[in-house]
Amino acid sequence: MNALEKDQDAEFLRTLSLLYVEDEEEVRRELTRFLSRRFAKVDVAANGQEGLELFRQHGGYDIVVTDVRMPVMDGLSMAAAIKDIQREVPVIVITAYNEMDYFVRAIEIGIDRYITKPVDPFLLMEAVSRSAKMHFHQREIERAREETTEALNQVVAVLARAIEVRDPYTDGHQKRVSQLAGAIAERMGLPAAQVAGIRVGASIHDIGKIQVPAEFLSMPRRPSPDEFALIKAHVEAGYEILGDATFPWPIAQMVRQHHERLDGSGYPQGLKGDEISLEARIIAVADVVEAMSSDRPYRAALGLEAAKEEIRQHRGTLYDGAAVDACLAVLESNPERYVGTAA
Repeated sequence: MNALEKDQDAEFLRTLSLLYVEDEEEVRRELTRFLSRRFAKVDVAANGQEGLELFRQHGGYDIVVTDVRMPVMDGLSMAAAIKDIQREVPVIVITAYNEMDYFVRAIEIGIDRYITKPVDPFLLMEAVSRSAKMHFHQREIERAREETTEALNQVVAVLARAIEVRDPYTDGHQKRVSQLAGAIAERMGLPAAQVAGIRVGASIHDIGKIQVPAEFLSMPRRPSPDEFALIKAHVEAGYEILGDATFPWPIAQMVRQHHERLDGSGYPQGLKGDEISLEARIIAVADVVEAMSSDRPYRAALGLEAAKEEIRQHRGTLYDGAAVDACLAVLESNPERYVGTAA
């Protein structure tokens, strides 16, 4: 490391807060003096219990440095509690021991680095610097990912609104389907990332209607077979529109498959069972319930009870059983939130 890099390292460390936990008074005093000259803030504790209380009181630290063998609460027990509070905080342990049990426990807890006694202060600083840099780099990556996701969500919202502007009778349909599909996915216990993808896919599941003539979408009568064939083409049109887009979720497949049915009677591909993605099976249930519960140009709303009876009657034949069960449970708690007309 050249002089400039060392200076930059030193400046970086002077912006950080550090919790130092050590029961040996002489070691604690000497190392505290060393650390205090190099960090913006250094708080000190004599055992794990004191250290954990300080961590809670101050809302966390940028770095934690701790001895292992201490009275009241040992360093690894404290580290485990701290990791439960703030998983990403770097924890560096100082130890004179090398028992296998210690290493296994440290790995399980998620200790970032360890330093052996007697402590070389400069090796400790190197370990702290590396851990802190890695932590802040990961934090920046996560922040950039969140910003990208937010921008993506805003673009998707604009697309959804553009579709609905052309079809005032179904204004809000996609938004309500997205809310209901997300609630179903949560009720099914799916991972948060998968739930987020389902919300996004549902919010633009009718994007292909951009290519359907507007007069077909607002006809005050049921469409003829030929007209309905053109309307049905919106799923393939949506798939084509999204085909080259790179999402962290299978959005294009959700759009293409949300009118497929378990028995193969759906469209456009006549897929059956697990050939249909789980995301699309969930959106299909939400879409049917919302559509039946809301007014359409050619009919008044059929009502929520009719929609519930539809998915209940065809559970496991047309609609995914787990998605139906979750949907019914969600609607039991708060139906008005998810459908246009709760009758």
